[in-house]
Amino acid sequence: MPSSVSVVIPAYNATATLRVCVEALLHGSVPPLEILIVDDASRDGTPDLARALAAENPGVVRVLTQESNGGPAVARNRGAVAAQGEYLVFVDSDTRPLPDMIERFLARIPEADAVSGIYAMEPLNDGLVPRYKAYFNYYGFSREGVFAYETFSASTAGIRASVFREVGGFNESFAWGMDYENEEIGRRIVRRHRLLLDPAMTSQHAFPDFAKLTRTYFHRVSIWAEFFLRTPKLESGGLATARIGLGTLAAPAAIGTALVAGIWPVLWPVPTALAAAFAWCMSGFYGFVARNRPAFLPAAVLLNVYFSSVIAAGAAYGVLRVLTGTGRVRAGDRPAV
Repeated sequence: MPSSVSVVIPAYNATATLRVCVEALLHGSVPPLEILIVDDASRDGTPDLARALAAENPGVVRVLTQESNGGPAVARNRGAVAAQGEYLVFVDSDTRPLPDMIERFLARIPEADAVSGIYAMEPLNDGLVPRYKAYFNYYGFSREGVFAYETFSASTAGIRASVFREVGGFNESFAWGMDYENEEIGRRIVRRHRLLLDPAMTSQHAFPDFAKLTRTYFHRVSIWAEFFLRTPKLESGGLATARIGLGTLAAPAAIGTALVAGIWPVLWPVPTALAAAFAWCMSGFYGFVARNRPAFLPAAVLLNVYFSSVIAAGAAYGVLRVLTGTGRVRAGDRPAV
């Protein structure tokens, strides 16, 4: 029997994964009331694929079409306006929700007004970098169980439809590519409502390759740094904790001071101490990898050092933009719906 859940999927150039996403929802342990695919002016075959999925599943899959590309916040809001369910669940088109994802959401929502899920431990696509990103995310968000959270992670998240409309939906004023709409709406939700993260509500995700993940990390963290300077607050759990933050900063600091110590050997205790701090901060993640896939540990360590350095560089860039008055985050950003 269908649930009272409307699932909204923003889709842009999603031919590689959209069918996988929709069929996973249709064949889950608790089927949704409806699935709304919002095509965000795709330039590939996504519109045709979405219409085919709707024709194959009449009355369940619906397609909404954007005339111009507005980004995921706009697309999600468009789907939410058309949704008929008591609850809204948002998933991204490059995910495959696990069979019990909606069931887990419905089991948790009586305790809260919104629930964020997480990415599964195994990625949807192959490769060392996707596996590293999936493992790092899963470790960060699964180790503490259910906890109060501040980000509405709309790649896999659900909310009472009445609460979504009360807070005003996603902020459409962010320029495309800023990728901060999940954090911003989460902050508005928790002002008056309870948002939980439940690691049992899970989807597999297709992660980007090495080059794209480098750009994504740098870009998103620079935006996060701007928001952090305006409202200094670490997350209650997950990846943006003090320990992981310290480890992330320690990695490039150790590398930089090691280069200096190569000229002045008397300074070697400094990079040695920083490297030890980095290893301590990341020891939980390394233990997690060692327990689940020991052969992957050397690659995980190398990628962790590299991406920690990229994140630190992105944060420094974000701080620099604030100090020079060239930041992209405006103090008056407000929801547009």
